Amino acid sequence: MTDIGHKAPVTVVIPCFNEQDGLPMLLERLRRMHQAPATHDWHFLFVDDGSSDDTFRILLQATRDESWIEVLRHPQNMGLGAALRTGFAHVRSPIVCTMDSDCTYPPERLPELATLIRRGADVATASPWHPDNEDSEDSEGTTLRLTLSRSASLVYRAMIGQEVHTFTCLQRAYRLESLHALSFRADGFSAVAEIMLRSLMAGHKIAEVPMPLEARRFGESKLRVGDAIMAHMGLLTLTAATVSFRQLIRMLGR
Repeated sequence: MTDIGHKAPVTVVIPCFNEQDGLPMLLERLRRMHQAPATHDWHFLFVDDGSSDDTFRILLQATRDESWIEVLRHPQNMGLGAALRTGFAHVRSPIVCTMDSDCTYPPERLPELATLIRRGADVATASPWHPDNEDSEDSEGTTLRLTLSRSASLVYRAMIGQEVHTFTCLQRAYRLESLHALSFRADGFSAVAEIMLRSLMAGHKIAEVPMPLEARRFGESKLRVGDAIMAHMGLLTLTAATVSFRQLIRMLGR
């Protein structure tokens, strides 16, 4: 981690896997963000998760051009959860944000989430399934992703019994000390839901910001629906067992 990374009030962790087509647009949007007073001193930490295209080369060039950009690399693809763990291990800023590299949520709205952390939340998440939200964009290739995300969030919400509407969105902000108090096991996409579930069970304060999911403009989604369903089923089983155990402990303690 660079000295700038150590001093930054906010670090944004951005996992990437074979995103060469969309990176120029993302980097340009981040450059415009960096010019704004509210985000001028933020640090952006990319984690290249074993890309086989030009993703790492593009990111490496960006680090040479911009001191506020940093890149870490996995020698092979390990999954979204593993990339997040690598990024979190290198963060020293009191607030850490995460975002998709495909800009399906606008990076320009990350300051809203960071502000909620400063106001006392432990986790602040974009929430496409919030009742106050506009409809998310639907396009060819996104229907299954939307359906899986909405369905998983509904089941997790019912199981936990708390008023959180979205469990699967990567666009978030965290209080670093609260994040480091958690541990999550998933290596794939279900890691995002696992972090939220563990935060809720730890009693952390959650804030949601209605935010529509936009259609991917470049490349294709790395989500494999079959693998994601199996991962969510495993996480649901683990969560159900944890919730039942805690209920039993409370009953025995009466």
